[in-house]
Amino acid sequence: MPKFKFYFVVLLTLLVISACSSFGRQLPTRDIAVVPSSQTSPVPVHVVQHAMGQTLVPVHPQRVVVIDPWLVEIPLALGVNLVGAPGLASTLQGLGLEDKHPGIKDIGALLTPPNMEKVMTLKPDLILGTMRNQDTYSLWSHIAPTVLLKVESNGDWKQPFMPAAKALGKTETAKRLTDNYNIRIAEFKQKIGSRLKKTFVSVVRLIPETINPLTKGAFSGVIIEDAGLIRPPSQNLDAKATQKKAGNPVGYNISPEVLTQIDGDILFIVRYGFKDPAQSKIAVHQLMGEPLWSKLNVVKQSKVYVVDDFYWLTGSYLSANRVIDDLFTYILHPPGRNQE
Repeated sequence: MPKFKFYFVVLLTLLVISACSSFGRQLPTRDIAVVPSSQTSPVPVHVVQHAMGQTLVPVHPQRVVVIDPWLVEIPLALGVNLVGAPGLASTLQGLGLEDKHPGIKDIGALLTPPNMEKVMTLKPDLILGTMRNQDTYSLWSHIAPTVLLKVESNGDWKQPFMPAAKALGKTETAKRLTDNYNIRIAEFKQKIGSRLKKTFVSVVRLIPETINPLTKGAFSGVIIEDAGLIRPPSQNLDAKATQKKAGNPVGYNISPEVLTQIDGDILFIVRYGFKDPAQSKIAVHQLMGEPLWSKLNVVKQSKVYVVDDFYWLTGSYLSANRVIDDLFTYILHPPGRNQE
């Protein structure tokens, strides 16, 4: 057999063996791929790991829908084109952004499931949710690539931020936001100085007919702890301890007879769940009319402050910075009287 024919047969045999050995074996996936779309050019996609497995999503999604209110603020903070979200009015109003995002459609109230038909009309190229949406995950996935993140309560607000940023193609922007947050926290600690470990900060969520102290497991509790401030003993509970005590990880209810539990050097009152501002104002006056109210040290020192509700209760780095603003205002530069 001529030499060149011998080498040809050997090469052909090796190719056949290689092909057979790889048959049925899953090939490794690439982090970056290109898939066709309805656009004139292919869209780059990447593999995103999340709570339900892995999903191919656009590297730079252009039409994002959020289906869990806990995540609404993340695309806003990252400058992503958000086209739909639930509880949108409350989020934007709480941040003072109600006139700055007119193109976003509200797809449902805070406590109701998002409207799937409305989401379909928005033609999203990425849907973001949490494990609270896992029962309908397959349905959402038929509309657009869907990424579900692990969030157990509003106190877990940092946990989904970087995974969401990766899915949105905004990791560098996300890092700048987290760095800025840490810089502001460090600045607060530096300016408060020796008072840092001597200042007890109490936070109470005032709900219709309910006084609800918030603990370290709450959204604001995480920020206050990051700032190095201390909490009254009854609020010095992490999410696990609060869950055991109250059945939820962020706060617990008290009666007016134990109002001393909310005492401290600073008291922030956050109103939530009232139909209108008049009702919430009445509730604050009723609280201040309780027999034990005037006996609280924080009241005697005129260090009670009523703050805007939404950004103290849930959100991401936009709301967190608003809370830090309040810490600077009321702790470092206090007005010197109770605020209503």
